[in-house]
Amino acid sequence: MSKLEHARVSPPLKWSDYVFICLLCINLIGVILLGRNIYIQGDKLEQARKNAEFVVAWADGVDEDMDAGKPISPPKCTPATDKDLKTAKFQLNTWGECITSLFGLKGKFPEITNTFMKDGLIYAKKCDREHLESKGALVFERLQTGPTGSPVVSELKDTDVLLSGMEFRINLCDRGFRLIKIGEAKL
Repeated sequence: MSKLEHARVSPPLKWSDYVFICLLCINLIGVILLGRNIYIQGDKLEQARKNAEFVVAWADGVDEDMDAGKPISPPKCTPATDKDLKTAKFQLNTWGECITSLFGLKGKFPEITNTFMKDGLIYAKKCDREHLESKGALVFERLQTGPTGSPVVSELKDTDVLLSGMEFRINLCDRGFRLIKIGEAKL
């Protein structure tokens, strides 16, 4: 055999070569599956963010409708003005009634669902690891001016009365139970 022919012949594979090829294939499959899972979770987060932005757009529309004197949809989300508070028999709307009329079966946003969990909450009081169904839920927080002039964030309770000028923040609870701030709105 000449030197040129000898250089073209490759040595046979050893068992360590086969082990290396198997480990390489396993790693490749693992990376593909992990990448697919990350893509799916990112897509779910993006859809949840879009849902939250629909609610922010609605809240901005409420502010514009109030300034223009138009009726608010749904009516249970109409905030009370100073003039309404002076009326003796005026029925005050609460946050609980508003949120129910927004996300109920016949509400303004019946198509919004929890994108992370099939039976998860659409909205929650807070993002909590102990309540797994809060993953992917919208979290609403009330913003009030504190003694120093900076905003103070507190829980928006179901019994809170909706008043004109009331400010709130719309957040999203991500899959790691961290709040993602989506936007702020004013009634």
